[in-house]
This record gives sequence, structure tokens and C-alpha cells, in this order.
Amino acid sequence: MTTPALAPEVREDLFYIVDLRPEWNKNPYVSFWRPDDAGYCYSLAWAGKYTAERVAQGGSYYTYKAWTSPKGPGRLFTRFAVRCADVEAFGEAPDTEGRGRIDGNTGPVLRMSGAMRNALRRLRCSPKAPLDTPPADTGEAGR
Repeated sequence: MTTPALAPEVREDLFYIVDLRPEWNKNPYVSFWRPDDAGYCYSLAWAGKYTAERVAQGGSYYTYKAWTSPKGPGRLFTRFAVRCADVEAFGEAPDTEGRGRIDGNTGPVLRMSGAMRNALRRLRCSPKAPLDTPPADTGEAGR
């Protein structure tokens, strides 16, 4: 008797959108986008998970490089996608008291620090849109 061949596992990578605006560097935790581009959150439990296709089609809406210092030239990615598994590896419980307290102590969260921002930037992904996918409509047509 032969064993039926198993279909190869299909795995689609999902991404969190990290938002590292310089003015948020003093926040207790790293900010992530909520599902469907609907605001921001600290807790990964509340963060949206985006497909590679959606990130690729969104272009600069999901990936943005900004001037980060008034002291001199330098552009860093401030908004970008990172694979969910890579982000989740840094997760930890939020503070239960003080400034870092979150409703219901919902976590995990990523503590804000220069080292964390650098680590996330190193893990930044640039998903490519499938070749047969038309570019996203930016609403610029007819202006």
C-alpha cells in the first residue's frame, strides 16, 4: 500500500506595518498600524497583519523614508513592513503601572529604544507585487 503524496505547505508571509516617526521616539512602545489602515496601536494583539501583495501595491503609503534630524542630512525608513514572525520575536508584556500601561495589559509590545528601532529597520521587508498585478490606483488620475 502506498501513502498518498502530501501537498506542499503553502505559507503566505504576513507583515506588520511599523511606524517609527521621530516625534514618537519618546513613546514607551513601538507603534504599529491597526487592521485596514485604521489607526495605531502598541499591542501586537491589536495590530493589523498585511499581505505582501497589499504592502507592495500600497507603495510609499506602506513604506516611507523621511528626514529624521534637523541637525543634518539623513533619511531613515519611518514606516515599513516587517514579517510578523520577526516582530513577534521581540514581544514582551507591557508595563502594569505608569506611562506604559495598556488597557487590560494587552500585549505583547515592543519597548521603544534606539536599538529596537535599528533592529526593526534591519528586518524591513520590501514585498514585491506579482508581475501580473496592476499598480495601485493612487487617485491621482484626472487631476
